Amino acid sequence: MTGEDITGQQRIIYLITDYIAGRLTIEETAELDSWIAEEPKNRLLFEQLTDETYRQPILSQWKPEAAENSLQNLKHKISLQKTRTLWPRIAAAASILLFLSIGGYFLLHKKPQQQLAEQIAPVNKGVVLTLGGGQQIQLTQKHQGLITAIGNTKVSQSDSLLTYNGKAANAEPAMNTLTNNSGSKFTLALADGTQVFLDVASSITYPVSFTGKERKVNVVGQVFFNVKHNATQPFLVMVGKEKIEDIGTEFNINAYANEPAIKTTLVNGAVKVTEPTASVILKPGEQVIGKDGKVTVAAVNLEEVTAWLQGKLIFHRETLESLMGKVARIYNVNVVWVDDVRNEKFGGSVSRSKKLATVLNYFRKAGNVDFQVDGNTVKVFKKKK
Repeated sequence: MTGEDITGQQRIIYLITDYIAGRLTIEETAELDSWIAEEPKNRLLFEQLTDETYRQPILSQWKPEAAENSLQNLKHKISLQKTRTLWPRIAAAASILLFLSIGGYFLLHKKPQQQLAEQIAPVNKGVVLTLGGGQQIQLTQKHQGLITAIGNTKVSQSDSLLTYNGKAANAEPAMNTLTNNSGSKFTLALADGTQVFLDVASSITYPVSFTGKERKVNVVGQVFFNVKHNATQPFLVMVGKEKIEDIGTEFNINAYANEPAIKTTLVNGAVKVTEPTASVILKPGEQVIGKDGKVTVAAVNLEEVTAWLQGKLIFHRETLESLMGKVARIYNVNVVWVDDVRNEKFGGSVSRSKKLATVLNYFRKAGNVDFQVDGNTVKVFKKKK
């Protein structure tokens, strides 16, 4: 084997390392894809090395002197070969070198405060129930059974569903707040049977039972409602100064603080959305954008709007600025725009359960953008020619 072949092998090491770190360019991604497609052994090795559960136990035992010995032994064996042998033909030996080299790269070049994009998973700070007196209860996704009792109302949980049953003993029922800071949706069944789905970084404040002339709740973030209709007791959702009134319906509200407007999208039934200076009744498939007291109505793709309920990001000609706002919430990272590529548009679908590197690599392949991950900061660049 020639020196050129060893360089080619080192090139693969470099490409896989940077793939794991989430910083391959589109050209490098194509180069790696081509190598993977050459032989089944290549694909198998790639899948093993990009599987954290496979890689970490071996990396934890990595020692520089062991890597150096393995490298020298492999070079000696290569020098004895009389024919030109390409990478796939020595997959067993090369995999050892590759693995040790990647381990050395991580240990020698990763700063303590930095995280690799491949290590950044969707945020999972848990789900918190705040009771009327301020007591906070940390909910676990796998709990089964009673959480607490508030007067005559029992609060129970079954996995990612929190349920209220019963009526309050007094005219002024206690107010609770449910906050979801986990990477997947969490479901709340209110005392009237209304189902509420909370996205990441979202919360709802509500009475433990509904005893007055109306049912009123307050939300922050992204929430989907499947309202149990009751014409004699209207269901109202308050988002800042905006009011959404149910008229027998399923609807989605996107009201994150860092979004420029409040977006309410009707899936079924009807809702009335009221801003300080205007109001409108929506039809299914319509979205109202509330901003500065005014409302604008447009038809939207319901699959895109509600994709988060299935753990997906689905987008059609959506700006990178909008998409990175979602990425920031899902992965709890800060976005820094080194180059102004905010208006680059993308289409496609990405799973929200994947590591950050997978999402960033998707955008790299699909557009004229690049990224660098430094700790919890994602820097966004225009791709270099």
